[in-house]
Amino acid sequence: MRLLLLALRNLTRNKRRTLLTALAIIFGATAIVILQGFVNGFIRNNVEMIVQSKLGVIQVFRKGYLGSDDPLKKSIPYNPALIAKIKAVPGVTAVAPRINFDGMVSNGAESTMFVSVAIDPAVEYQVCPQRLKRVAAGSTPLSAGQRGIALIGKTLADSLKADKGATLVMQAAGPHASTNALDVEVGGFLPTLNLIESKRMSTVPLDFAQDLLRMKGQVTEYAVAVTDMHQMDLIANQMRASLGNEFQVTTWEELDPATKTRVASLGYVLLFVALVLFLLVATGIVNTMLMSVYERVREIGTMLALGVRRWQITALFLLEATALGLGSSVLGVSIGYLVVSWLGQRGVPMKPPGGDVLWTYPSVDLRFLLIVIGFSVTGAVLSALYPAYKASRLSPVDALRAT
Repeated sequence: MRLLLLALRNLTRNKRRTLLTALAIIFGATAIVILQGFVNGFIRNNVEMIVQSKLGVIQVFRKGYLGSDDPLKKSIPYNPALIAKIKAVPGVTAVAPRINFDGMVSNGAESTMFVSVAIDPAVEYQVCPQRLKRVAAGSTPLSAGQRGIALIGKTLADSLKADKGATLVMQAAGPHASTNALDVEVGGFLPTLNLIESKRMSTVPLDFAQDLLRMKGQVTEYAVAVTDMHQMDLIANQMRASLGNEFQVTTWEELDPATKTRVASLGYVLLFVALVLFLLVATGIVNTMLMSVYERVREIGTMLALGVRRWQITALFLLEATALGLGSSVLGVSIGYLVVSWLGQRGVPMKPPGGDVLWTYPSVDLRFLLIVIGFSVTGAVLSALYPAYKASRLSPVDALRAT
């Protein structure tokens, strides 16, 4: 306890240098917490955009569907018994049938290609709740009971000069029939998340697509929601065992590895920035401790001459670094947490090139805050090891002669 009190007193002897070092640690801890908050916000945006509003956590296809030259021929029966079998897998909360297809859409004078996903609104929003928000401002999502209504990308609508309420003609070929065409009303628009989707994407009711493709009682996939995304691999394996070799079960990470890579890349960026900040802070602590040693050479010599052990000298400098690192990191983490919480409540608008505004809500958990404090203290102690060792190795006689 006496060593700790002495260490705290020593930190106040050169207030300016201690303050500068403390500010470096505070800045580093604050920056890391804020950066992690934004990383968590970006990851949530990516996951919600892909998983909660588009793919679903797990997908069930007919074996051979993925990569097939004619995927509609690999359709699955729209069978309540099959849906019940999927739902029986532990951890599954909802199942939604879909049809993915493409074709041509025309306004009578001009035509262009489109890519569409057909959904059953009665169950789709249980699997992808964020799809309810996956509409442009002023538009409403598809609802149960609607027929012949489509949501299309704004760029696609502009190219066909189709306003809300306009009638277009969709043409597509089914798996075992010639091209069919049906009228569809533009019920609203999809958000412009990226230019490619805006130029081609549309969403239609499931029964409309079954009529257009002549696939009554057939779908191309089942999207599955689960209780815990962290358990999706385990649930997917159980589903594979339950359904057998006739079906192919994938997770969103397998279906969209690009998003998984983006999420992992954000973690690497955070690690790199953290290392840079750590080196900057460590340099400041080493400098502070070495200067303290040089300024207190005679004092250290006196302590050694009076019988203070060398390990106690080492402990004294390490305690100084620990106190400096702990106090500064706690303050820095607190500032960072307050900033992240404030931004998380307000949201941060960001507009990707060619896309609509996306709101990012930064967040950070207690576990990460404790990790930052732990690394800050550890870094401070490691940075002080050499100065502490140097102080403990001083010769009492030489130290007392120093000027």
